[in-house]
Amino acid sequence: MNRIWLIQEIFRKTNFKNYLEIGCRTGSSFLPINARHKTAVDPVFRVPILFKIKYVIKIPNNLNNKYFEEESDIFFLRREKYLEKIGGFDVVLVDGLHTFQNSLNDVINSLKYLNDNGIIIMHDCFPPHRLASLPLEHYGSLDEMKKIEGWTSEWNGDVWKTIVYLRRNFNELLNICVIDTDYGLGIIRPKGSDKKIDIKNLLIDEKSYNEIKNLTYEELMQNTVVMLNLKKREYAYTLIDEITKHNINK
Repeated sequence: MNRIWLIQEIFRKTNFKNYLEIGCRTGSSFLPINARHKTAVDPVFRVPILFKIKYVIKIPNNLNNKYFEEESDIFFLRREKYLEKIGGFDVVLVDGLHTFQNSLNDVINSLKYLNDNGIIIMHDCFPPHRLASLPLEHYGSLDEMKKIEGWTSEWNGDVWKTIVYLRRNFNELLNICVIDTDYGLGIIRPKGSDKKIDIKNLLIDEKSYNEIKNLTYEELMQNTVVMLNLKKREYAYTLIDEITKHNINK
């Protein structure tokens, strides 16, 4: 059970049609998803041409894909007309640069364009060990990580802090949890399927941000259930049923 499976099941069991993936890079999770309209955002695409051809043949909807080779902040800032034209997103995968700041910005920006009963899924929310959880600034650069003793190539960064921040500050507006699978799949949904999120209420509180930024991996592991609202992997089936039920009753 991973993010690709979860996203595809949601599209398979609903009439959702619009998908956004932030952090597409090689297309490994983007191209296998069968949705009517898909948008990919990444500052540097490295999608192998044969892989792209394979999935165009396998899933013809991939012919309609839109690719924006730019940072996600720039995408949301400059592509307002495009975002309005497509009518918002039903499913968003946040899997860009694995930092607290970037992932939080991506979630808040995505909420502005999330359709009723839509869902945001964040990858890398439950690091398997301390090295995998360290912020990017600890390493200096992605290349420097490979030189660290004990490096396993697993790096989730401090994305998990975005879940903590959202639960602390927006718990009344959002349903938030992390499913314990695929390095932690963060689930973010507005409360009330027919209620639009008031973006004015989602401004980042600097004091709260700095407090959470200073949290350590050890603190996370001591209080995982409270910080992340961690759910067993089987919860994914409950989640799909809830989304499907609301979609049918819409």
